[in-house]
Amino acid sequence: MTKRKSSFLIVGVKMLLLLINALFILLLLLTYLAPHISPERFFLPSMLGLFYPVWLIINILFVIFWLIRLKYYFIFSLAALLAGWNVHVKNIAFNFGTNDEVSTQNIKFISYNVRLFDQFKWSEGQNYFTRDAIFSFINRQSPDIINFQEFFHGNNSYFPTIGPFLQSQRTTYYHVDYVKMVNDKKHYGLATFSRFPIVGKGAVKFDNSTSNSGIYSDILINKDTIRVFNFHLESIRLSNADYQYVTEFIDPGFHSTSSTSQVILGKFKNAFTKRAEQARIVTRAVQQSPYPVIISGDFNDTPVSYVYQQISSGLHDAFLEAGLGFGSTYAGRLPFIRIDYVLHSSAIEAEAFERHKVFYSDHFPVTSYFRLKPKTDELRR
Repeated sequence: MTKRKSSFLIVGVKMLLLLINALFILLLLLTYLAPHISPERFFLPSMLGLFYPVWLIINILFVIFWLIRLKYYFIFSLAALLAGWNVHVKNIAFNFGTNDEVSTQNIKFISYNVRLFDQFKWSEGQNYFTRDAIFSFINRQSPDIINFQEFFHGNNSYFPTIGPFLQSQRTTYYHVDYVKMVNDKKHYGLATFSRFPIVGKGAVKFDNSTSNSGIYSDILINKDTIRVFNFHLESIRLSNADYQYVTEFIDPGFHSTSSTSQVILGKFKNAFTKRAEQARIVTRAVQQSPYPVIISGDFNDTPVSYVYQQISSGLHDAFLEAGLGFGSTYAGRLPFIRIDYVLHSSAIEAEAFERHKVFYSDHFPVTSYFRLKPKTDELRR
Protein backbone atom coordinates (compact mmCIF):
# COMPACT_ATOMS: atom_id res chain seq x y z
CA MET A 1 0.00 0.00 0.00
CA THR A 2 2.83 2.37 0.86
CA LYS A 3 4.49 1.79 -2.51
CA ARG A 4 1.17 2.29 -4.29
CA LYS A 5 0.56 5.58 -2.44
CA SER A 6 4.08 6.71 -3.27
CA SER A 7 3.52 5.85 -6.92
CA PHE A 8 0.23 7.76 -6.99
CA LEU A 9 1.95 10.74 -5.35
CA ILE A 10 4.72 10.78 -7.97
CA VAL A 11 2.20 10.56 -10.81
CA GLY A 12 0.14 13.33 -9.20
CA VAL A 13 3.12 15.65 -8.84
CA LYS A 14 4.15 14.98 -12.45
CA MET A 15 0.63 15.74 -13.71
CA LEU A 16 0.51 18.93 -11.66
CA LEU A 17 3.85 20.07 -13.08
CA LEU A 18 2.67 19.30 -16.61
CA LEU A 19 -0.51 21.32 -16.03
CA ILE A 20 1.50 24.26 -14.69
CA ASN A 21 3.88 23.93 -17.64
CA ALA A 22 0.93 23.92 -20.06
CA LEU A 23 -0.51 27.03 -18.40
CA PHE A 24 2.71 29.00 -18.86
CA ILE A 25 3.05 27.78 -22.45
CA LEU A 26 -0.46 29.10 -23.11
CA LEU A 27 0.35 32.44 -21.47
CA LEU A 28 3.47 32.79 -23.62
CA LEU A 29 1.61 31.89 -26.81
CA LEU A 30 -1.16 34.39 -26.06
CA THR A 31 1.51 37.02 -25.48
CA TYR A 32 2.74 36.54 -29.05
CA LEU A 33 -0.63 37.83 -30.29
CA ALA A 34 -0.27 41.21 -28.56
CA PRO A 35 1.64 43.03 -31.35
CA HIS A 36 -0.91 41.96 -33.97
CA ILE A 37 -4.25 42.46 -32.24
CA SER A 38 -5.45 45.88 -31.18
CA PRO A 39 -6.47 45.95 -27.50
CA GLU A 40 -9.62 47.68 -28.71
CA ARG A 41 -10.65 44.30 -30.12
CA PHE A 42 -9.11 41.86 -27.62
CA PHE A 43 -7.53 43.11 -24.41
CA LEU A 44 -5.99 39.97 -22.87
CA PRO A 45 -2.83 39.59 -25.06
CA SER A 46 -1.86 43.23 -24.39
CA MET A 47 -2.19 42.69 -20.66
CA LEU A 48 -0.12 39.49 -20.82
CA GLY A 49 2.52 41.27 -22.90
CA LEU A 50 3.49 43.35 -19.86
CA PHE A 51 4.74 40.16 -18.20
CA TYR A 52 6.45 38.67 -21.25
CA PRO A 53 9.86 38.30 -19.49
CA VAL A 54 8.16 36.28 -16.73
CA TRP A 55 6.50 33.82 -19.14
CA LEU A 56 9.74 33.58 -21.13
CA ILE A 57 11.97 32.82 -18.15
CA ILE A 58 9.54 30.29 -16.64
CA ASN A 59 9.35 28.37 -19.93
CA ILE A 60 13.14 28.35 -20.20
CA LEU A 61 13.30 26.95 -16.66
CA PHE A 62 10.82 24.22 -17.60
CA VAL A 63 13.00 23.24 -20.58
CA ILE A 64 16.02 22.95 -18.25
CA PHE A 65 14.00 21.09 -15.60
CA TRP A 66 12.67 18.42 -17.99
CA LEU A 67 16.10 18.01 -19.62
CA ILE A 68 17.67 17.40 -16.22
CA ARG A 69 14.93 14.87 -15.49
CA LEU A 70 15.58 13.28 -18.93
CA LYS A 71 11.94 13.72 -19.92
CA TYR A 72 10.82 14.50 -23.44
CA TYR A 73 8.30 17.04 -22.04
CA PHE A 74 10.92 19.77 -22.59
CA ILE A 75 9.88 19.72 -26.24
CA PHE A 76 6.60 21.51 -25.44
CA SER A 77 8.15 24.61 -23.87
CA LEU A 78 10.99 24.56 -26.39
CA ALA A 79 8.50 24.57 -29.26
CA ALA A 80 6.64 27.50 -27.68
CA LEU A 81 9.92 29.41 -27.30
CA LEU A 82 10.93 28.79 -30.91
CA ALA A 83 7.46 29.81 -32.14
CA GLY A 84 8.05 33.28 -30.71
CA TRP A 85 11.48 33.89 -32.18
CA ASN A 86 10.31 37.08 -33.94
CA VAL A 87 9.05 38.36 -30.60
CA HIS A 88 12.24 37.50 -28.71
CA VAL A 89 14.51 39.37 -31.12
CA LYS A 90 12.48 42.55 -30.50
CA ASN A 91 12.99 42.27 -26.75
CA ILE A 92 16.54 41.08 -26.26
CA ALA A 93 19.62 42.73 -27.77
CA PHE A 94 22.83 40.80 -28.36
CA ASN A 95 25.36 43.52 -29.18
CA PHE A 96 28.66 43.10 -27.38
CA GLY A 97 31.31 45.81 -27.34
CA THR A 98 29.29 48.40 -29.29
CA ASN A 99 29.92 51.07 -26.63
CA ASP A 100 33.69 50.53 -26.48
CA GLU A 101 34.62 52.95 -29.25
CA VAL A 102 32.26 55.83 -29.97
CA SER A 103 33.29 58.45 -32.52
CA THR A 104 33.30 62.05 -31.36
CA GLN A 105 31.60 62.84 -34.66
CA ASN A 106 28.49 60.97 -33.60
CA ILE A 107 25.33 62.72 -32.46
CA LYS A 108 24.75 62.03 -28.79
CA PHE A 109 21.03 61.77 -28.06
CA ILE A 110 19.29 61.30 -24.69
CA SER A 111 15.65 60.53 -23.93
CA TYR A 112 14.44 60.84 -20.35
CA ASN A 113 11.10 60.83 -18.56
CA VAL A 114 11.96 63.05 -15.56
CA ARG A 115 8.64 62.65 -13.69
CA LEU A 116 8.20 66.44 -13.39
CA PHE A 117 11.63 66.73 -11.70
CA ASP A 118 9.95 65.41 -8.54
CA GLN A 119 8.20 68.77 -8.23
CA PHE A 120 5.50 67.14 -6.11
CA LYS A 121 8.16 65.65 -3.80
CA TRP A 122 7.25 61.98 -4.23
CA SER A 123 10.66 61.30 -2.70
CA GLU A 124 10.49 62.48 0.90
CA GLY A 125 12.56 65.54 1.72
CA GLN A 126 13.08 66.60 -1.88
CA ASN A 127 13.01 70.22 -2.95
CA TYR A 128 15.27 71.24 -5.81
CA PHE A 129 17.50 68.24 -5.22
CA THR A 130 16.08 66.04 -7.98
CA ARG A 131 15.93 68.87 -10.52
CA ASP A 132 19.55 69.85 -9.84
CA ALA A 133 20.71 66.21 -9.77
CA ILE A 134 19.15 65.63 -13.20
CA PHE A 135 20.72 68.81 -14.56
CA SER A 136 24.10 67.72 -13.20
CA PHE A 137 23.70 64.26 -14.74
CA ILE A 138 22.82 65.75 -18.15
CA ASN A 139 25.75 68.16 -17.90
CA ARG A 140 28.15 65.26 -17.29
CA GLN A 141 26.71 63.39 -20.27
CA SER A 142 26.95 66.48 -22.50
CA PRO A 143 24.39 65.39 -25.14
CA ASP A 144 23.83 67.11 -28.46
CA ILE A 145 20.06 66.61 -28.30
CA ILE A 146 17.81 65.65 -25.39
CA ASN A 147 14.12 64.80 -25.21
CA PHE A 148 12.35 65.21 -21.88
CA GLN A 149 8.97 63.64 -21.13
CA GLU A 150 6.87 64.72 -18.13
CA PHE A 151 8.70 68.04 -18.32
CA PHE A 152 7.73 70.66 -15.75
CA HIS A 153 8.38 74.39 -15.69
CA GLY A 154 7.19 76.91 -13.13
CA ASN A 155 7.48 80.66 -13.23
CA ASN A 156 10.53 82.42 -11.77
CA SER A 157 9.11 82.37 -8.27
CA TYR A 158 8.00 78.74 -8.34
CA PHE A 159 10.25 75.87 -9.50
CA PRO A 160 11.75 77.25 -12.75
CA THR A 161 13.52 74.72 -14.97
CA ILE A 162 14.16 76.15 -18.46
CA GLY A 163 16.44 79.00 -17.42
CA PRO A 164 18.46 77.00 -14.89
CA PHE A 165 18.82 74.14 -17.37
CA LEU A 166 20.10 76.38 -20.19
CA GLN A 167 22.58 77.98 -17.80
CA SER A 168 23.98 74.59 -16.79
CA GLN A 169 24.28 73.08 -20.29
CA ARG A 170 25.88 73.73 -23.66
CA THR A 171 22.51 73.50 -25.39
CA THR A 172 21.23 76.71 -26.98
CA TYR A 173 18.02 75.85 -28.78
CA TYR A 174 14.88 74.38 -27.32
CA HIS A 175 11.26 73.51 -28.09
CA VAL A 176 8.81 73.24 -25.22
CA ASP A 177 5.12 72.47 -25.58
CA TYR A 178 2.70 72.27 -22.68
CA VAL A 179 -0.26 69.96 -22.63
CA LYS A 180 -1.49 71.43 -19.37
CA MET A 181 -1.06 74.75 -17.52
CA VAL A 182 -2.28 75.81 -14.09
CA ASN A 183 -2.71 79.54 -13.36
CA ASP A 184 0.21 80.46 -15.62
CA LYS A 185 2.39 79.17 -12.79
CA LYS A 186 2.71 75.44 -13.45
CA HIS A 187 3.42 74.07 -16.93
CA TYR A 188 3.38 70.37 -17.83
CA GLY A 189 4.47 68.86 -21.13
CA LEU A 190 7.40 67.88 -23.34
CA ALA A 191 10.72 69.52 -24.13
CA THR A 192 13.50 69.09 -26.66
CA PHE A 193 16.86 70.84 -26.20
CA SER A 194 19.57 70.93 -28.85
CA ARG A 195 22.99 72.42 -29.47
CA PHE A 196 22.10 72.38 -33.18
CA PRO A 197 19.66 74.98 -34.59
CA ILE A 198 15.97 74.10 -34.43
CA VAL A 199 14.53 75.36 -37.71
CA GLY A 200 10.98 74.08 -37.39
CA LYS A 201 8.54 73.09 -34.64
CA GLY A 202 5.18 71.37 -34.37
CA ALA A 203 2.86 69.51 -32.02
CA VAL A 204 1.07 66.17 -32.28
CA LYS A 205 -2.11 66.21 -30.21
CA PHE A 206 -4.11 63.25 -28.92
CA ASP A 207 -7.84 63.93 -28.84
CA ASN A 208 -8.39 61.15 -26.29
CA SER A 209 -6.02 62.57 -23.67
CA THR A 210 -5.65 65.75 -21.65
CA SER A 211 -2.18 64.99 -20.33
CA ASN A 212 -0.34 63.13 -23.12
CA SER A 213 0.92 64.43 -26.45
CA GLY A 214 3.85 64.68 -28.85
CA ILE A 215 6.05 67.33 -30.43
CA TYR A 216 8.53 67.43 -33.29
CA SER A 217 11.57 69.61 -33.86
CA ASP A 218 13.32 70.00 -37.21
CA ILE A 219 17.01 70.18 -36.38
CA LEU A 220 19.73 71.35 -38.77
CA ILE A 221 22.91 69.30 -38.39
CA ASN A 222 25.60 70.71 -40.65
CA LYS A 223 23.75 70.69 -43.99
CA ASP A 224 21.25 67.96 -43.10
CA THR A 225 17.86 68.38 -41.47
CA ILE A 226 16.32 65.67 -39.31
CA ARG A 227 12.97 65.64 -37.55
CA VAL A 228 13.11 64.68 -33.89
CA PHE A 229 9.82 63.46 -32.42
CA ASN A 230 9.18 63.40 -28.69
CA PHE A 231 6.17 61.44 -27.40
CA HIS A 232 4.52 60.56 -24.12
CA LEU A 233 1.69 58.06 -24.53
CA GLU A 234 -1.14 57.26 -22.14
CA SER A 235 -0.16 56.12 -18.65
CA ILE A 236 -1.98 53.41 -16.72
CA ARG A 237 -2.20 55.79 -13.74
CA LEU A 238 -1.94 53.24 -10.96
CA SER A 239 -2.12 54.70 -7.48
CA ASN A 240 0.18 53.61 -4.65
CA ALA A 241 -2.68 51.48 -3.35
CA ASP A 242 -3.03 49.84 -6.77
CA TYR A 243 0.69 49.03 -6.85
CA GLN A 244 0.46 47.61 -3.35
CA TYR A 245 -2.47 45.44 -4.41
CA VAL A 246 -0.64 44.09 -7.47
CA THR A 247 2.52 43.46 -5.43
CA GLU A 248 0.68 41.60 -2.66
CA PHE A 249 -1.50 39.63 -5.07
CA ILE A 250 1.05 36.79 -5.24
CA ASP A 251 1.07 36.43 -1.45
CA PRO A 252 -0.83 33.19 -0.59
CA GLY A 253 -2.30 34.90 2.45
CA PHE A 254 -3.59 37.86 0.47
CA HIS A 255 -7.36 38.05 0.01
CA SER A 256 -8.39 39.63 -3.28
CA THR A 257 -11.55 41.68 -3.68
CA SER A 258 -13.35 41.58 -7.00
CA SER A 259 -14.13 45.30 -6.88
CA THR A 260 -10.46 46.26 -6.52
CA SER A 261 -9.46 43.85 -9.29
CA GLN A 262 -12.10 45.29 -11.62
CA VAL A 263 -10.94 48.86 -10.98
CA ILE A 264 -7.31 47.98 -11.72
CA LEU A 265 -8.19 45.96 -14.83
CA GLY A 266 -10.35 48.87 -15.97
CA LYS A 267 -7.36 51.22 -15.69
CA PHE A 268 -5.20 48.84 -17.73
CA LYS A 269 -7.85 48.38 -20.41
CA ASN A 270 -8.52 52.11 -20.68
CA ALA A 271 -4.80 52.88 -21.06
CA PHE A 272 -4.21 50.12 -23.64
CA THR A 273 -7.21 51.28 -25.69
CA LYS A 274 -6.15 54.93 -25.65
CA ARG A 275 -2.56 54.08 -26.57
CA ALA A 276 -3.72 52.05 -29.58
CA GLU A 277 -5.41 55.15 -31.04
CA GLN A 278 -2.45 57.35 -30.09
CA ALA A 279 -0.05 54.94 -31.80
CA ARG A 280 -1.92 55.32 -35.08
CA ILE A 281 -1.71 59.11 -34.78
CA VAL A 282 2.02 58.86 -34.10
CA THR A 283 2.51 56.58 -37.10
CA ARG A 284 0.72 59.00 -39.44
CA ALA A 285 2.75 61.95 -38.16
CA VAL A 286 6.02 60.06 -38.69
CA GLN A 287 5.05 58.94 -42.18
CA GLN A 288 4.34 62.56 -43.16
CA SER A 289 7.82 63.75 -42.19
CA PRO A 290 9.80 65.21 -45.10
CA TYR A 291 13.06 64.45 -43.27
CA PRO A 292 14.77 61.42 -41.71
CA VAL A 293 13.42 60.95 -38.19
CA ILE A 294 14.49 60.14 -34.68
CA ILE A 295 11.56 59.18 -32.45
CA SER A 296 11.88 58.85 -28.73
CA GLY A 297 9.69 58.88 -25.71
CA ASP A 298 7.79 57.05 -23.04
CA PHE A 299 5.36 54.75 -24.90
CA ASN A 300 4.15 53.19 -21.63
CA ASP A 301 4.09 49.82 -23.40
CA THR A 302 6.51 46.96 -23.96
CA PRO A 303 8.01 45.69 -27.25
CA VAL A 304 5.39 42.92 -27.07
CA SER A 305 2.57 45.35 -27.81
CA TYR A 306 0.34 46.68 -30.55
CA VAL A 307 1.68 50.18 -29.83
CA TYR A 308 5.32 49.25 -30.43
CA GLN A 309 4.42 47.21 -33.53
CA GLN A 310 2.56 50.17 -35.04
CA ILE A 311 5.10 52.89 -34.30
CA SER A 312 8.27 50.92 -35.04
CA SER A 313 7.05 49.60 -38.40
CA GLY A 314 9.58 50.59 -41.07
CA LEU A 315 11.97 52.04 -38.49
CA HIS A 316 15.00 50.83 -36.57
CA ASP A 317 15.22 50.40 -32.80
CA ALA A 318 18.46 51.91 -31.46
CA PHE A 319 18.48 49.54 -28.49
CA LEU A 320 18.20 46.44 -30.69
CA GLU A 321 20.90 47.79 -33.00
CA ALA A 322 23.43 48.71 -30.35
CA GLY A 323 22.17 47.71 -26.89
CA LEU A 324 22.49 44.58 -24.77
CA GLY A 325 20.07 42.45 -22.75
CA PHE A 326 16.45 43.32 -21.94
CA GLY A 327 17.21 47.05 -21.65
CA SER A 328 14.55 47.68 -19.02
CA THR A 329 13.86 51.39 -18.60
CA TYR A 330 11.15 51.43 -15.94
CA ALA A 331 12.61 52.12 -12.51
CA GLY A 332 9.35 51.43 -10.66
CA ARG A 333 7.95 48.31 -9.05
CA LEU A 334 7.61 46.19 -12.20
CA PRO A 335 11.05 44.89 -13.25
CA PHE A 336 12.34 43.94 -16.72
CA ILE A 337 10.04 46.40 -18.51
CA ARG A 338 11.28 48.46 -21.47
CA ILE A 339 8.80 51.24 -22.18
CA ASP A 340 11.15 54.07 -23.27
CA TYR A 341 12.35 53.92 -26.87
CA VAL A 342 14.59 55.54 -29.43
CA LEU A 343 13.66 54.69 -33.03
CA HIS A 344 15.08 56.08 -36.25
CA SER A 345 15.00 56.09 -40.03
CA SER A 346 17.28 54.07 -42.31
CA ALA A 347 19.17 57.27 -43.15
CA ILE A 348 20.47 57.27 -39.58
CA GLU A 349 22.59 54.60 -37.92
CA ALA A 350 22.80 53.82 -34.20
CA GLU A 351 26.41 52.99 -33.30
CA ALA A 352 26.05 52.73 -29.52
CA PHE A 353 23.33 52.63 -26.88
CA GLU A 354 23.42 53.01 -23.12
CA ARG A 355 20.89 52.82 -20.31
CA HIS A 356 21.83 54.88 -17.25
CA LYS A 357 20.80 53.29 -13.97
CA VAL A 358 20.22 56.52 -12.03
CA PHE A 359 17.22 56.79 -9.70
CA TYR A 360 16.12 60.40 -10.10
CA SER A 361 12.81 59.36 -11.66
CA ASP A 362 10.69 56.25 -12.13
CA HIS A 363 12.35 55.90 -15.55
CA PHE A 364 15.98 55.36 -16.51
CA PRO A 365 17.42 57.74 -19.12
CA VAL A 366 18.78 56.20 -22.32
CA THR A 367 21.53 57.45 -24.62
CA SER A 368 21.96 56.69 -28.33
CA TYR A 369 24.94 57.64 -30.48
CA PHE A 370 23.90 58.31 -34.06
CA ARG A 371 25.67 58.73 -37.37
CA LEU A 372 23.99 60.34 -40.36
CA LYS A 373 24.59 58.18 -43.41
CA PRO A 374 25.68 59.81 -46.68
CA LYS A 375 22.70 61.00 -48.66
CA THR A 376 21.42 58.79 -51.44
CA ASP A 377 18.11 58.63 -53.17
CA GLU A 378 17.28 55.43 -51.27
CA LEU A 379 18.01 57.00 -47.89
CA ARG A 380 15.98 60.16 -48.00
CA ARG A 381 14.04 58.85 -44.99
